[in-house]
Amino acid sequence: MASQSATGSSQAPNVVQASSSKPMKDPKKNFLNVVRESVAKKQKGDAPSSELGRYSGTDYTSTMSADDIESFDILAWWKGREMEFPVLSAMARDLLSSQASTVASESAFSTCGRVISLRRTRLSPEAVEMCICLKDHLDAIDRKQHLTSLEDDIEPE
Repeated sequence: MASQSATGSSQAPNVVQASSSKPMKDPKKNFLNVVRESVAKKQKGDAPSSELGRYSGTDYTSTMSADDIESFDILAWWKGREMEFPVLSAMARDLLSSQASTVASESAFSTCGRVISLRRTRLSPEAVEMCICLKDHLDAIDRKQHLTSLEDDIEPE
């Protein structure tokens, strides 16, 4: 036991020295090596029957170079494997895609445009501020009431 701990402690500084002496120019290659080793270990077991098991047991990165990784389109990759992994590809599409919006983000989050309009251009700055604050407080009351009704639905364990 003493020899194992001495061996383990003598190897740790070598690892630190080796990693500190090498320039950190290719962290992607190191990551790919870790992924490939993990996949190789998983492939030694039985053939998985689930979609997730089949996906995690297959090495898709072995043929990819660092340049391929730079230009990799994950959504296109999942689209191409839709027949092989129907559930996982649907999950990837839902999680990785960004929702398109026809409303500009400023107008979606700003209430000023709803308070100041062509009909209400004569409001003083103080009146506009009061309208916005009142609207925010009323919305906060609605949110709080909604939360308390949800809290009532949850039974304590």
